[in-house]
Amino acid sequence: MRLATTIAALAGLTALAALGACGKTAEQKQQEEMATLTSLGEKYVREKVLEPNQARFRNQFIGKGGAPCGEVNAKDAFGGYIGFQRYISVARDLTLLAQDVSPAEFEAQWQQLCR
Repeated sequence: MRLATTIAALAGLTALAALGACGKTAEQKQQEEMATLTSLGEKYVREKVLEPNQARFRNQFIGKGGAPCGEVNAKDAFGGYIGFQRYISVARDLTLLAQDVSPAEFEAQWQQLCR
């Protein structure tokens, strides 16, 4: 009996979620997708900095092909903020901070993925 009730409740919740998704405009869906991608980008950048919870983000946007791009200000080994630097986050293993490579190489990647 409990299993049947649980299944019925799940089915009802699924139906409500589907109705809610149907009522969203294309713009709302796009904004949600952009927010999700931006959050993933932040997550991957946080994994690369010394104090993840202290990282500050600004000027975030979704670049070409869905790559989250923006700027992050993170702390160095002495505990001071290093200043905002650009980042590109294609995936967990493909997250690049401006400090990771030469300025020319980063700029080339920025132009290809973010502009």
